[in-house]
Amino acid sequence: MKRHLIFIDIDGTLIHDDQTVSARTKDVLEKLQAQGHIVYIATGRMRVHAELVRDMINREVNLINSNGAMYDLGPNQGIEYLGVEAVQQVINIVNENGVSVRLFTPDHVYHNVTEKCQLSVMSFAAKIMKRGAISYFKEFGEIDAKAVTNGIVAGGDPEMIELTRKILGALDTLDISSSAPENIELLPKGVNKATAVKHVQTYYQIGRENTLVFGNGENDISMLEAGDVSVAMQNSTPDVFEHAKYVTGTNEEDGVAEFLEKYFEL
Repeated sequence: MKRHLIFIDIDGTLIHDDQTVSARTKDVLEKLQAQGHIVYIATGRMRVHAELVRDMINREVNLINSNGAMYDLGPNQGIEYLGVEAVQQVINIVNENGVSVRLFTPDHVYHNVTEKCQLSVMSFAAKIMKRGAISYFKEFGEIDAKAVTNGIVAGGDPEMIELTRKILGALDTLDISSSAPENIELLPKGVNKATAVKHVQTYYQIGRENTLVFGNGENDISMLEAGDVSVAMQNSTPDVFEHAKYVTGTNEEDGVAEFLEKYFEL
């Protein structure tokens, strides 16, 4: 069998709800790697958090992180930036609407979070990052805007989140997506998981006909359309099924491993 590329979302796809990779899934992916196939995790998480999941499998797994703004290409890494103008617009909008945002660089998180539940999430993130890698801001001048790759708006009144979604969606300086109804993911204009997948396909000279993609959320849709073997998890949001050729079991049922076992006749 020809060498294949395999792209797998993390949350709701690769891992169980308790944030673990099952022994079955690990075993299947390592068997495919041994056969010469190339495995990628493709996630909205920043790199340090994606590496935690990668290391549950092995370090030969490649990464697309930050929703496509960063991607491994052999020993090198591609990176895209949100842009100073877009960052300034985002900060002005979230401050005006009273919602929370986290802006990511490759190794730093800037946030304006004040809600306790959101701060607890930040506290967890801080445990696996270098000291000082997470900082609070109020104004644009307090961050290194040119280094921001992507961001996420989450936290605040639901109605204001929806208003913010409409305003951000009308901007021509960035793109938005979502991994859950209550968040807005911020991406460089024209960048998403699919653009990263295409960079990888070009690098390895492996076409879409030999590309498998697994996902469950809105931010996976573009990626699902970049591979001929597109697989939606049973626990996907309704719109995802329209963009996938196949459906497998839920993340709790090891749906990724289930499909790969059948497809590659393991």
